[in-house]
Amino acid sequence: MASRPSVISTRCPMLDAVLQGGFPVSRLSLVYGEASTGKTTLATQCSIECASRGLKTLYVDADRSFSYDRLAQLAEGNLEKISADIVLFAPETFAEQTSLIERMKNFVTETTGLIVLDTISSLYRSLLGSSEEVFAQHRELNRQLAYLAELASMRHVAVLLMSQVHAHPLRQGYQIEPVAKRILTYWSEVVLRLSPTRDSRIKSAQLERHFSSNAPLASCLLRITERGLERAEE
Repeated sequence: MASRPSVISTRCPMLDAVLQGGFPVSRLSLVYGEASTGKTTLATQCSIECASRGLKTLYVDADRSFSYDRLAQLAEGNLEKISADIVLFAPETFAEQTSLIERMKNFVTETTGLIVLDTISSLYRSLLGSSEEVFAQHRELNRQLAYLAELASMRHVAVLLMSQVHAHPLRQGYQIEPVAKRILTYWSEVVLRLSPTRDSRIKSAQLERHFSSNAPLASCLLRITERGLERAEE
């Protein structure tokens, strides 16, 4: 019988400490960041953690960024068992993504621990055009997230949303924020930002929101290695 954790560990103790143990079950969590900051590596590590507990992951690879080679690298010789516990979906359009999310309840079983959307915003972003189109896509994305929030709560699974970013202009400079920020942050009870540092080998992880009012909005430095996300020395 699969054990039911209250959080899904990232398999990186330093990052788990920032997240108060990991990504919470029954809630939506958002991870956003620029390219090559470790979003897919993090999602893969969480999927491996679920497999180690006998739980399955439903992985929506909208970005086509999931790599079996990387999974094999992180699986540490346990690829066959781990890959069997990851169910991969690859929608090609935003409409397909909507249809898939609406049918997701049909794939969730008693042994499902995690749903990943990597990224939730890529197919949505590709359709933005006129103001009418933007409104329609906003409404559709909001509906997808409402459905996922209900599914997470009712079926006691963790939902991990990965998001691309864009630069929001300010009076002095610009600010990096997730695509469709208002919608994504409205539904997400945990928000984690991954960002580059001056050292290209090191990334910063900053907790920006946590559903627990007692949780400090801490940060840590991470290094992406062959073994995954690991603590980087200050």
